[in-house]
Amino acid sequence: MRKPVLALAAVALLAAGVAAPAPAAAAGRQLTIIQDDFLAVHSNDAYRVRLLNEARALGVDVVKVQLLWREVAPAANSSRKPRVDLRDPANYNFARFDAFVRDAVARGLRPYIAIGGQAPRWAAKGTSSQPGSWRPDPSAYRDFVYAVGRRYSGAYPGIPRVTIWSAWNEPNLRSWLGPQRSSSGVPLAPTIYRRLYSAFVAGLEASGHSRDTLLFGELVPFGSSSRRSPTRISPLEFLREMFCLDSRYRQYRGRAAKARGCGRVGRLKTSGIAYHPYVPRGGIYGRLPSRDDAAIAQLSRLVRTLDALARRGKLPKRLPIWITEFGFQTNPPDPYQFPIARVPGYMDESEWLAFRNSRVVSYSQYVLLDEAPRPSRSPVVRWSGFQQGLRFHDGREKPGVYLAFRFPVFVREYSRGRVEVFGRTRPQRPGATVEIAVSSGRSYRVAARTKVNRYGYFRKTLRVANATKRKFRIRAAGLTRYKRAVRR
Repeated sequence: MRKPVLALAAVALLAAGVAAPAPAAAAGRQLTIIQDDFLAVHSNDAYRVRLLNEARALGVDVVKVQLLWREVAPAANSSRKPRVDLRDPANYNFARFDAFVRDAVARGLRPYIAIGGQAPRWAAKGTSSQPGSWRPDPSAYRDFVYAVGRRYSGAYPGIPRVTIWSAWNEPNLRSWLGPQRSSSGVPLAPTIYRRLYSAFVAGLEASGHSRDTLLFGELVPFGSSSRRSPTRISPLEFLREMFCLDSRYRQYRGRAAKARGCGRVGRLKTSGIAYHPYVPRGGIYGRLPSRDDAAIAQLSRLVRTLDALARRGKLPKRLPIWITEFGFQTNPPDPYQFPIARVPGYMDESEWLAFRNSRVVSYSQYVLLDEAPRPSRSPVVRWSGFQQGLRFHDGREKPGVYLAFRFPVFVREYSRGRVEVFGRTRPQRPGATVEIAVSSGRSYRVAARTKVNRYGYFRKTLRVANATKRKFRIRAAGLTRYKRAVRR
């Protein structure tokens, strides 16, 4: 997870926007998702209310939580399956999630539940360093999903209906689902996950959610430099293997199919793929281990893979991409992560990359509040949590980072003398005026004005000579950002 200023006469600014086409289609809008499971369901009422109130104030649309099977299941630490009706919501401990759903809906926020991860002991096989990840039982998972679906169907007084769902978490990572590969390197987790996802769909359909948003994936964006790694599988390889297809999208047969435990797979019922496009340590354009990896800057690879699977009848055409977990860990507080001064720029460009891809329908921030350092002398253990909040653990806003979420702005020179200014206001300020000014010496001259659309976005093209040597001042809705233009 992990330029001299020229005289104003030479700037030659055109206040009117240039009708130059952008190099890629844009979605026009994206839902904003925030996830902070500690605040939402693992702390107390005050923290949950704080999260939801701030989410509403920031213009967030969807609040996601992960409902871990092991944490709510009966007799979770027993190897014996409990003799109770596992389809009955009354046999699970859903109280914290009830409160979250109720409070989110009361504030006009849409709750999103990722079901599963970490099965109870009686529903998983073998042993693992991560309990509940080793070959979870699809039949038991279907019963669990049915119980969750019934609980949040709208049939229980005082508990609103939930309509956005996903199955499991990061199934291409061994800590969440295993085994990833056989001892000879054959991928196994994709087949295991496909069976879990089928059980997920069956459980939600049976509990009245057949028309809801049902997402598969929640994939991490890169695997290992070794194609035989037992710890993780690259996401694009994982997707092909889910449908028993090789790297050329040909059906596995004979011994290869048997080794994977798979046969011919039909079309998957899904509303979209949930994806975590974290960037490598080198930054947004850092090197990835393989061509089967796709971080935020390589979403086109993911699109091509989804479309290739659709052409073979495995997925719906033009499948939407939901970015459901994303962020940047910062230094401070974690001395091993991205310097905090760089992170606002990374956030700005990442949101632009997501926006310009017409298949992306959501953008995510994980988390609101940094995790506290672990009490250990070992630096690795001490900083093993997530430090990618908008606020430090003590509640202070991270300098630059909080503003970059509220008011992301990206300025790029896309051809000689032509500049694109992209941004968004959170919360949405439909019709708000955006003022774009360009530096000359120590002063700024207003070069253009535009309006924010109904979803909070703006995008303006203009002519600016020597753009990469200028500073841009962008103001909207009482917020101000200063940016340099980059060449992209």
